[in-house]
Amino acid sequence: MLNYIIAINTYHRPTNLVERCVSASLNQKIKPQKVILINQNKIPIRLSEDIINNPLFEIQTTENSSVSSARNILKILGGTEWIFFCDDDGYPSSEYSEKLNQIINDNDYEILAGSIVRDDNRDFYSLRHKKGGSLKYFRNTKNLMGSNFVIKAEIFDKLGRFDENFGAGSYWGSSEETDFCWKAYFAGVKMEFFPELVVYHLPPFNESVLQGFNKSFLYGVGKGALVWKWLMMKKKIKVLYELTEMMVVPFIQMALGLLTLKPQLIPNYVATISGRVYGLIKAAFVKKQ
Repeated sequence: MLNYIIAINTYHRPTNLVERCVSASLNQKIKPQKVILINQNKIPIRLSEDIINNPLFEIQTTENSSVSSARNILKILGGTEWIFFCDDDGYPSSEYSEKLNQIINDNDYEILAGSIVRDDNRDFYSLRHKKGGSLKYFRNTKNLMGSNFVIKAEIFDKLGRFDENFGAGSYWGSSEETDFCWKAYFAGVKMEFFPELVVYHLPPFNESVLQGFNKSFLYGVGKGALVWKWLMMKKKIKVLYELTEMMVVPFIQMALGLLTLKPQLIPNYVATISGRVYGLIKAAFVKKQ
């Protein structure tokens, strides 16, 4: 039988979203050993009594705002074989554990990435997940997202967990999951993408135009720094593919925005490309990698 824990880190997230995620995790048909909420808030989060009193629920606390640092403090129960990471603004489908159990029984992978689906219209969160693609190929490694992946506990430790320079709340502010996936890819870890492992998530660009612009720029900075790290410092030539894609795709997206009469999205793509260029340049002059 599947032996796993579910890890959810939360920082300044509305309580109703956190409770939705935790409840869906606790209600899986194949029960986890624990659902661990890594609380990054200085003020304790107030959850319902049903959650607090559930013997499978546990809170671990850190005052570090970095998502990578928060995940890295995770205390893994003795005997735990698998860790399922899920974001606090998403929640696993009701059949997630059953499908996960079947996949693990039928395969010999060490990391499993699942799909992110919008909670409003049940469409894929991104075109990348809609297209899918095996993690055996470098071009598909971004299919692993921090809001939905499962990893063997021993591999999580063997890989050194997350690079705390990347991720929301860290120096670079994003790209922690791609950095982690590239670490696993270049280390030869067996991993695959399974779209049937579904986590429902808030739709993208549900914030104001200004918030969306700032978020896109910050994410772009992290991506630029990530490419510099793996291409210039780690000397991984395959990352040239990512460099090309990250510079070309935003211009294609801007053109599509005009053709599909969605000009409101164009500022986000402008912010994205600007952030990526800035991140590449900045990474060349700092020693945060």
